[in-house]
Amino acid sequence: MSIISDLRRTLSIVYWTGIGALLLWLPWSGFWEDNYLIYLYPQFRPLVANAFFKGFVLGLGIVNILIGLNEIAHRKDHPQKKVNFR
Repeated sequence: MSIISDLRRTLSIVYWTGIGALLLWLPWSGFWEDNYLIYLYPQFRPLVANAFFKGFVLGLGIVNILIGLNEIAHRKDHPQKKVNFR
C-alpha cells in the first residue's frame, strides 16, 4: 500500500469511530437538550427529548463504530501490490 492509501484508511478509521463515539455520547449529555438550536427552534424539543429518537441516534453511533472496526479488520486484506514499470 502506498503512503497515501495508508493515510486515507487511517483517517477513515478515525472518522468513523470518532463520529460513532460522538453519537453514542451526545444523546445522553446535557448538551443534547440545552443547546442553541433548541432555543432557536423550540418545536424540535419534544423530538429531541424522545427516548426512541435518542435510541435511534445511539444506533447510528453503533453502526459508525462497526464501520470503523470493519475498516480495521480489513486493513491487512489488501497486500501491497508490486508495480512493474516496463
